[in-house]
Amino acid sequence: MRKQIRSEEPQVLKKNADKWNSRWRDLRAKNPSAKFSWYQHQGRSLRYWILPHLREMNQSHCSFCDSFPIEATSNEPIEHFRPKSHPEFAEQAYSWANLYYCCEKCQSSKREKWNEHLLRPDDFEYSFSRYFVYDFTTGQISPNPKATPLDQRRAAVTIELYGLDNASRRRLRRLALKHWGDSKQPDALEFPYRDYIEMYA
Repeated sequence: MRKQIRSEEPQVLKKNADKWNSRWRDLRAKNPSAKFSWYQHQGRSLRYWILPHLREMNQSHCSFCDSFPIEATSNEPIEHFRPKSHPEFAEQAYSWANLYYCCEKCQSSKREKWNEHLLRPDDFEYSFSRYFVYDFTTGQISPNPKATPLDQRRAAVTIELYGLDNASRRRLRRLALKHWGDSKQPDALEFPYRDYIEMYA
């Protein structure tokens, strides 16, 4: 999970997020089985207005596994870090700090699960090496054995909920590294799994 800098909140959310959050909170309170759908703004789904900002924030890579490019292979999910279906988080459904650009694999792994130890890639104190290590022979990601017990726990929770160490992810990291090596391009930014490539290099 690569360090990410949270960009400025889009104007559409600055103006409307409080209203939309309250509307979704009230709807869920009345009907706990209500299905979430993005509200409309000027005749378009809110996804249309915020996806460009989310893409730019992490250069079109998934905020959690760093796969790339997402828009070529999926419907570009928007991940609610704190699940919108949980009553205690319903009022964050449209909050900018709760939204991330995400691939389908990460989102389908996490779904509406939650754990207070889950790591945010844009947390001020987050860095990959503080929490994680790679095995370059296998593609495995695991908690940093030199980290504190709490940091190891947070890394383990994040790996589990987003499925960051399943067999396909290991294979895809190794494949990305091979493609990068074959390309003879020193810059890893146009490849998936940038931290994996850069740390190897």
